[in-house]
Amino acid sequence: MKTRWTLGMVLVAVVAVLAPAVMLPAAPEEAMKPAAEMSNLKWFDGNWTCDGTIVPGPMGPGGKVTSSVKSHLDFGGFWQSGMVRSSMGGKPGMEGMFHITYDPGPKEYVMLWVDNMGGYAKETSSGWEGDKIVFSGQTAMGGKQMGTRDTFTKAGAGSMKHDWEGQMEGAAWSPMGSETCKRVAAPAKK
Repeated sequence: MKTRWTLGMVLVAVVAVLAPAVMLPAAPEEAMKPAAEMSNLKWFDGNWTCDGTIVPGPMGPGGKVTSSVKSHLDFGGFWQSGMVRSSMGGKPGMEGMFHITYDPGPKEYVMLWVDNMGGYAKETSSGWEGDKIVFSGQTAMGGKQMGTRDTFTKAGAGSMKHDWEGQMEGAAWSPMGSETCKRVAAPAKK
């Protein structure tokens, strides 16, 4: 019995000595910095107004839409964050927030979205190709999921086009909406 107790105490002592070294990561020598690729998202900084059309479909009847977007570098430069508010026919519509970061592991941009209709999405992009960046992934709303794709195209100084598409259950990509946005002010502050 005494041998078992002694052996048990030795094991406890060994675990107590080694556990902190094994379980705790070493403190970084310097503070983490945002990936250099985050500077590629600076284009989105600012306050924007957008005019466009939503295609009738599973998300609603469609029609003319106007939106305002406030976008800025956030969380110490690790995220580009923004708030979107839209209206159709003068009536309040969708409100949502997006956050975009660069993930150096898979070397891709990641965009997260949440909105006032319970929808959420995660899309990824390999980055800008010329004046265009395309994010694609999955969106969930009302208990259903579908593939989604958002394409942003620079259209001159302070102007861009945003097209979005959906893909239900492996069907072909279908246009869901399109808008032209113009920057109206300097980068938004938090």
